Amino acid sequence: MLRNYIKVAIRNIARNKLYAVINIVGLAMGLSLYLFGGLLSDYENSHDTFYENYERIYTVGASINPNANAGIVETNSVSPAVTPILKTELPELQAVARTLVREFLFSIEDNHYYQKLRFADPALLQIFDFDYISGDVSALNSPSGLLISESAATKYFGDQNPIGKTIKLNHKIDLIVSAVIKDLPPNTHFNTYFFDHVPPDVFAPLGAMQSITGFEPDLDWDDFNTVNKTYILLPEILDQEWLQERLDGIYLQHFNIELKKLVSGLFARPIVEANMSIWKMNDIPAIESIEILGLLVLIVACVNYTNLATAQSLKRSREVGLRKTLGAGPVQLLLQFIVESVTLTIFAMFVAISLLEFTIPLFNSITGKILTIDYMSTLPWLILTALIVGIISGSYPAYVIAKTNPIEALRTAGLKTPATSWIRSVMIGVQFTISVFMLAVVMVMLLQNNRLEENSNIFAKDQIYTLDGFDVSQIFERKQIIKNEILKLPGVENFTLSSQVPYEGMQTFFAASSTRTDFSSSFNINQMAIDQDFLKTYAIELIAGRILSQNNPMDIGGSDKRDFNVVINELAVQNLKFSSAQEAIGKVFYQNLGNDIVNSYKVVGVSENKNILGFHNEIKPFVMLVQPDGYRVASIKLSSSADPSIIRDIEAVWKRVIPDYPFRGRFLDERFQDMFRIFEIASTSLGVFAIFAFILALIGLFGLAAYMAEQRTKEIGIRKVHGATPPQVVNLLIWQFSKPVAWAMPFSVCLAYLASDQYLEFFDDRIGFPFGLIIGAAIIGLLLSWVTVATHAYNVARANPINALHYE
Repeated sequence: MLRNYIKVAIRNIARNKLYAVINIVGLAMGLSLYLFGGLLSDYENSHDTFYENYERIYTVGASINPNANAGIVETNSVSPAVTPILKTELPELQAVARTLVREFLFSIEDNHYYQKLRFADPALLQIFDFDYISGDVSALNSPSGLLISESAATKYFGDQNPIGKTIKLNHKIDLIVSAVIKDLPPNTHFNTYFFDHVPPDVFAPLGAMQSITGFEPDLDWDDFNTVNKTYILLPEILDQEWLQERLDGIYLQHFNIELKKLVSGLFARPIVEANMSIWKMNDIPAIESIEILGLLVLIVACVNYTNLATAQSLKRSREVGLRKTLGAGPVQLLLQFIVESVTLTIFAMFVAISLLEFTIPLFNSITGKILTIDYMSTLPWLILTALIVGIISGSYPAYVIAKTNPIEALRTAGLKTPATSWIRSVMIGVQFTISVFMLAVVMVMLLQNNRLEENSNIFAKDQIYTLDGFDVSQIFERKQIIKNEILKLPGVENFTLSSQVPYEGMQTFFAASSTRTDFSSSFNINQMAIDQDFLKTYAIELIAGRILSQNNPMDIGGSDKRDFNVVINELAVQNLKFSSAQEAIGKVFYQNLGNDIVNSYKVVGVSENKNILGFHNEIKPFVMLVQPDGYRVASIKLSSSADPSIIRDIEAVWKRVIPDYPFRGRFLDERFQDMFRIFEIASTSLGVFAIFAFILALIGLFGLAAYMAEQRTKEIGIRKVHGATPPQVVNLLIWQFSKPVAWAMPFSVCLAYLASDQYLEFFDDRIGFPFGLIIGAAIIGLLLSWVTVATHAYNVARANPINALHYE
């Protein structure tokens, strides 16, 4: 029996080619996006599950106090000083280790490379069971030990055996390769830093970093950099709830008042969720959103199919009447039409999989992921999806045709019932509600992205060229020579050093108070190390006081100084409760370092407010001071008429002055684009979903218009015989479909308003709410529906009425 149903289904599909193509293409588009969302979700949820003890590995993170105005809700990292406390106060833990990411120079004979390393406690190798090619878990026990990946071994040593080879770090200490591990798969949290990717290629003992920098991680309470991690391996008898209770206690006991103004608590997160930290940090439900969007597009495709199948099934009412007359029961008819629906959905599934096989490699090349379709594991899901979509989409058309009265069916060419008409209108409305909603949100996102790009022009980002590496002592020692030589080049206007540049998103801040003894009303102020040319280079105006000067000893700060002359911005003036910028000049504010140690900052200048952090961040209070040991990056201001070859000249100067350190430079605009990419990806992704949904809705509307016009062929012929003109016939058909589309518009506008408002809340400098844009999206949806229906209606209206009267 099933075989007979399938044969009949294939014959009907072959007989109605236009109907079949429209439905297969529509369902394939919906299924491909739905399957993509499912595959991406499954991929993200599979991170780090290949470690033997993954169910017992946790990272420690910090919840950010909303009053701190840090621009994030949490960070999946914690101060390095927490690790020794965990070891001391929680002896039940099986292992605790931290990793701190730093970039240093690798020197192998006469070759030099910049390399990002993870400096780690030895216990890290007890927590993660890496696959060793050479060496073992003792690799980091020695202060000069080095663990590298297979890729790093090939990069640095070619076909040679790397074990025992020496690598000099920053021209200071020698590290010896003690172990080589197989490359970690892409679906590990070590590979998922969005903005600052640090491949898991090199691990070094924490002591090596201490030897080079003198840094004491056990005393560092201020570093919450998201690339740093603290890992815990729980014994089997303990769970996350137990760990969370202990972390709450450590927070209350060891975090001082100033830290609690930034951090509201600690949390433990399973390692399998660590890859999502960038999204959780900004409170963005990225994967969930993709899954929901895929489901919405699939719903549009299913509604599309249901509408067309209903119209097609009504056309086949005589066939159904004949089947019933010959003894076919309602159950048999239901099965026949559902089998036909499932068969068509299976064809669509093959097309959807083909689309995915084409698009997934493109997605992987852009994102660096390795999304694949594992047919052995996903086959049951694919089959089940095809069955569910086919059954749900085909149930209503099958029900409509199965309840047909056989006498009425044999008498007429089609069924015209108020119920089917009403339900069909609802389904058209649902399609366009979803489509217009997605289109409106995309338009809002694009408008906000345009606002971000426009506001980025407050800095001449295409004229400022930046050089990294000035936090390295050997480079810093030659900074003046580099500066003097570069300033001699034609086309160079300024050269400045600073701890950061715009758009990096770096935030180093402390609690500031206008009184030395009372910090109860303190506020967080961002700190930035600059030199005397920074404000001029970035065209930041000084509205009161003077710039800082490196010729004035009081203007030069250092890690051992307690008193500083500083420049603050207007917002800092407001937070310090000074009535004006002029009044702030000469005033002092303070930073409490604990243990009765207080830094004092004397205001000698006030600058205008400029959003140095950029993007979604609000303008924040800033204090700028000349602090040479904090310099990290140089900014070179080029004239607008500078020759493009100037970059080669700058590189030549670098190689001449600092030959033993590779040159690394890029325009400020490139740094902006690195951060802006996430917003472009979000809007582009949603745009793809919206376009698919709209195409589906319009294809469905066109097909439905064709079948509805065919149902009314005789009526249209009679109207034309009685004098109806083609425009009147077109208006008649357009009006039939305008009503469901029109009532869908208010729903789509309301949904778009809610979603857009939620998205715009993420930005401090947001566009004014674009009611006109959302209504415009609704109007576009309505106009496109009219054009779609009118395209077919015009051909129908021009047909010879004699042919229409001979119909049937």
